[in-house]
Amino acid sequence: MHAAKNDRVPWLVLVLLSSIPRILSAFFLPNAFGDAYVYIQEIGTLSTKLSSGTFRLTDLFGFWLPLYQFVSAIVNMPLKNGFYSGKLVAALFGVGSCLLVYAISFRLTANRMAAIWTFLLIALNPLHIFYSASAMTDVPHAFFVLAALYFVLTGNWIVAATFGALAGLTRVESWMLMALIPLIQLIKERRVSVVALLILITPPVFWFYISWKATGNWLACFIQRQEYHDWLLRMNPSIAQFSGRQLVKDAATLLVSSDVAVLIACFVGTWLVVRRFRSLLVRAGNASDANLIVAPVLFFVAFFGLLIAAYITHQQPIIFPRYGLILFSLGLPILAWTFLKVSKNKPRLARRLLISIIAICVFDASVQFVGAVGTLNQYHAQRAVADYLRDHFDARSNARIFCDDGTVRVLSGIPEEKFVTSANAPRDREAFLTFLDQNNVEYLIVIETERSRPFELFPWSEYNERIGSFESIMHTHTEFLLTNIRLYHRIR
Repeated sequence: MHAAKNDRVPWLVLVLLSSIPRILSAFFLPNAFGDAYVYIQEIGTLSTKLSSGTFRLTDLFGFWLPLYQFVSAIVNMPLKNGFYSGKLVAALFGVGSCLLVYAISFRLTANRMAAIWTFLLIALNPLHIFYSASAMTDVPHAFFVLAALYFVLTGNWIVAATFGALAGLTRVESWMLMALIPLIQLIKERRVSVVALLILITPPVFWFYISWKATGNWLACFIQRQEYHDWLLRMNPSIAQFSGRQLVKDAATLLVSSDVAVLIACFVGTWLVVRRFRSLLVRAGNASDANLIVAPVLFFVAFFGLLIAAYITHQQPIIFPRYGLILFSLGLPILAWTFLKVSKNKPRLARRLLISIIAICVFDASVQFVGAVGTLNQYHAQRAVADYLRDHFDARSNARIFCDDGTVRVLSGIPEEKFVTSANAPRDREAFLTFLDQNNVEYLIVIETERSRPFELFPWSEYNERIGSFESIMHTHTEFLLTNIRLYHRIR
């Protein structure tokens, strides 16, 4: 009885260490990315329909897979605050991810101290905390993937498939789990569970049905995504093809967000698995640490390979910091296993290796913290413009706003149909001014980026000079991350 009580204490400590920064951040930090505000809108819409009894299955259809929004909408029904409901749900999934990293690490290494260190690396990671406090799918998706991996390690294939299916209802990249989990079972047990396979194919079948029911086209979601992808490349010519500057920037983002030490450890772990793969196949049923590492390595390689393939083919032309979170989460247990493995084989290197890992992790965390501060500065600049529009623009009028900044549009609370963007704007200066007149644009927002047509056509806007009949009334600016937003109002 005493032992059982002592066993509960560390878990309580782990829960507190991971939950306190995430719950507090959910209340006091803004969302880390503009997409979060679109998720919040969807959560509010679904919650209203669920509460009023008007919800239909086709209401789940949209640009993104629906599980996170649906769960958040259910939580929001009693809370009546879609903004905080979405953030709190993500925060709880973030706590769960930290606990799963601990559990997987302990399962792999049978070393409690190593498991605690990996837990601390994710529990106190600035980027993971920031996105755990944001109403987005990255952290909830990572939770489901980690849970699937944990139950793969325990040999509970039905539960692993269930969490794999939940991941597949959250983000489309997890559809590959319907091949990966059966492959691992085949390697370990020389068989495939039919029930688990049926569970894993449920997400794509369900989503194709929803798409067909809502639009008449079972591929409607992917058509929307491709149209957005094509628009993104048109609006950002610099990412339409590879450049040295963009490659360096994206590589640095991936290295810092997934952690250099974690990536190196995963590559070393992958090499060790590949080198001994034949012997591992022969001893597949043996639950040794060498066999246990196969599943985490395959999970990591699958998600890493998918991201790199999408980037090389320009299906994912930009690497955002959040893309490294799944690799960081999956890679931490491999880091612990690789360190112990190398230390056992070469004990003289253990101390230097540990110091190097700590130094790299601290450096990466410092860069992430600085980046988070820059994002907060950027948010405050966007918030100032959005608040002005909300207070001064009459949404009931037939006037419109020209704005290329999606975060400003969503933060303002003004309906999306009241905005026009550079997507359909002409490239000629006079034609652009005519375009503004034809669309009855009252407010013109110029952001200092190449995808903004007014900034391209009217470079003197940098000095807040007049643009046609528009006069500058506000300028928000941050040095880091560099942001310049200028708000113009039409003079009648």
